[in-house]
Amino acid sequence: MRDPRQGIDPNTLLLAALLGLVIWLIAGALFAQALPAGTPLDPRAALATSQNVVGDPVGDYTLLDGDGKPVRLADYRGKPLLVSFIYTGCTQVCPTTTRFLGRAVDEAQRALGRDAFNVVTVGFNLPFDSPTAMREFQKRQGIDIPHWAFLAGDATTLDGLTRDTGFVSAATASGFDHLTQVTIIDGRGRVFRQVYGESFELPMLIGPL
Repeated sequence: MRDPRQGIDPNTLLLAALLGLVIWLIAGALFAQALPAGTPLDPRAALATSQNVVGDPVGDYTLLDGDGKPVRLADYRGKPLLVSFIYTGCTQVCPTTTRFLGRAVDEAQRALGRDAFNVVTVGFNLPFDSPTAMREFQKRQGIDIPHWAFLAGDATTLDGLTRDTGFVSAATASGFDHLTQVTIIDGRGRVFRQVYGESFELPMLIGPL
């Protein structure tokens, strides 16, 4: 099988990732809740971490849906799975990114079939991103799309899932620094592709699916 990392211009990836990071930095400074300052994020290192997991397996983690019911990632095996990360205290970029992803997912489902793939959005800011908070975030964004779950996890689960998907975040005094990414996991449970940015061309998502 062709290495999914081949054929992608590293400069294009870095540009998309940097644009996503700049947007997050601005939104964090203006809108995100104050959290303890952390180590500044190195965009190139974060991008390298994100790309280095392509081809690697993702563990079988159990998260909670908006009703507090357990959801196992292994139950999604057999079809592609999209994974995105948000924090519910964000009032600008996370909502904008999620709503754009909603349009992209809707178009992908129209092209490929409503049950061709699954989507999960995971809250990474503990203890604030609870099942209830994730359910309310979903409602505020108007996301009512089949096969898309908004999930919460505990610290151990989130540590493992973010590591396996190459998602890196750094708490700052004004919010979070991180790349905006959607991780495409194939039907075998391996990372196939990373898609970066607050918005992107739809073939970047539909093509790999």
